[in-house]
Amino acid sequence: MSIVTTSSSLKITRFLEKKTYYPGEEVNGTIYVEGDKIKKNIQYIDLLIDTNYNIVKEDQNNSKSITIDSHRITEALTINPGEDYRFSFSFTLPFDTPVTVGKAEVHLLTDVGTDKFDQDQIVVQPHPWINCILQTIESLGFRLHDADCEQAPFFKRRLPFVQEFEFVPVSPYYRQLLSELELIFLLEEDGFEIVFETNRRAKGLRGWMPEIYEDVLRVHFDESELTDQEELTEVMKEIIDHCAK
Repeated sequence: MSIVTTSSSLKITRFLEKKTYYPGEEVNGTIYVEGDKIKKNIQYIDLLIDTNYNIVKEDQNNSKSITIDSHRITEALTINPGEDYRFSFSFTLPFDTPVTVGKAEVHLLTDVGTDKFDQDQIVVQPHPWINCILQTIESLGFRLHDADCEQAPFFKRRLPFVQEFEFVPVSPYYRQLLSELELIFLLEEDGFEIVFETNRRAKGLRGWMPEIYEDVLRVHFDESELTDQEELTEVMKEIIDHCAK
């Protein structure tokens, strides 16, 4: 992939080996800088990874942009007319990078100090561990409805938000127990924690008025617990059933 940005005296071309990644994967690429007719001084070249998250306050939903990671490609540089420069880069996509599903988007930008260019969207797929859980949840009778990034300072993570994967039950069994199931994945190098939040259905006065009760449960998994799909399915069912009753 290449993106070309031009100003009055500078052309920047960025190449990525591919456009689809998952959190924790290595991102490799090259930036070409070409001088034009005028000498150009740039303060630096940085690559920025940007996304947006929602802030809900007093029933109002506002979107805020945030840089979740940045990488310095080069320090101050003078580009003379006709000169070309080539910079290779390699970095690891942070584990807390949102998955680009639903309304969530992740963009890669080139920052040269005075301007930011190339707001190009990249596709971020679920980490293989997370994907294993998502497939298991769907096999149990749920459908992914949305995956918003929401402000959540109480988790005290590196970023001020988490991504909530919202599922709706499609199987008759869970439709009578839950109105929705939300999962939050807190991914680390050696494993991950899942925050389960369920909205339980219950019968109210005389059994005709539906009521909703919320439950939250946090469970830690490591890689070894994902190798046996049959056992994983059983464990996930036990956890969801526990939250639903």
